[in-house]
Amino acid sequence: MVARRLLIILAVLLGLTALAAGVAPREDLGGGGSNTPVPTVTPRGGTASEVVKRTLDAGATGQRVVAQRGQTVELTIESDSLQTVSLDDAGVHTAEPDSPAHFELLADVPGTYTIDLLDPDQQIGTLEVRGDR
Repeated sequence: MVARRLLIILAVLLGLTALAAGVAPREDLGGGGSNTPVPTVTPRGGTASEVVKRTLDAGATGQRVVAQRGQTVELTIESDSLQTVSLDDAGVHTAEPDSPAHFELLADVPGTYTIDLLDPDQQIGTLEVRGDR
């Protein structure tokens, strides 16, 4: 009888813990989620920089995205099949027919960054970040 009461209390506590975990706000651990807001950058001119938004096709090659240092870049890679897309140090995301891969980053270091499919190993484009405006 005592064991049954302890099991019931344990089940109720477990349920309350699950409920609390479900309604608690989530902390972003920097996993590159697409819902992560990017701070607005104010360049030397004093106005907020524009956002570079591009949609790329995972089936094409030679695609190029150009951004100026300090701009926010939002890339969407659409695919007709399941693909894993890599953008140098910005991370790896999965693209599916109904769920494209999204990358959102601050173009703060000038250089050329490759946009690759991991299987098959194929470069589909580049992101070029140019220096000061």
